[in-house]
Amino acid sequence: MHVRPTRVVALLLALNGATAVRPAAAQDSPLLLEAAGGVAVPLSSFADGTGPGEGAESGVALGVGFTLRRFERIGFYLGFHQQRFGCQPAGCSSGGRYVATGFDAGVRIAPFTGETFVPWIRLAAVTTRVETGDLPGPDSGVSDLGWGGEAVAGFYLGTDWIGVTPSVAVATVDTDLPGDSTLGLRYLTAYLGVTFPF
Repeated sequence: MHVRPTRVVALLLALNGATAVRPAAAQDSPLLLEAAGGVAVPLSSFADGTGPGEGAESGVALGVGFTLRRFERIGFYLGFHQQRFGCQPAGCSSGGRYVATGFDAGVRIAPFTGETFVPWIRLAAVTTRVETGDLPGPDSGVSDLGWGGEAVAGFYLGTDWIGVTPSVAVATVDTDLPGDSTLGLRYLTAYLGVTFPF
């Protein structure tokens, strides 16, 4: 049986078109929106120190962020975060809280890409202001704007339109309290997020 070359070419073009219309990977989306919640755990002297404002307990953490992908494996990140630490060990009354609120901006890097599973790391600068209204003495109130950094590792698991993003972040920020004492915030945050590619 003789097969015309034109039919072979047409078949190959059809197969190529079928593979080209498959859903794009989430990593290929130019914009990612993530909302996350989790637990923030104090580290180092922020957890068990005896200096002004030191002595904190784990609390709830929330975050919202955008990643704008500009290169195949690199994107730029901008986010908002809030951690609510218990501060009874520092002298707060029962149920007292440190509320750390701020923004982070940095770079997200995906070592390799995929359609449903994308591991990534993020390095960012962090700015934070701490409300210490439950802390007795001159350090009670709202701190100056503090600056620091964070390193985050996580992964995307999902489809081309929604996914879950577990991650772990380690942050360090220094801020001056109202009584002119410097508080070193050192903490780890375990997040579980939901991400929407656009």
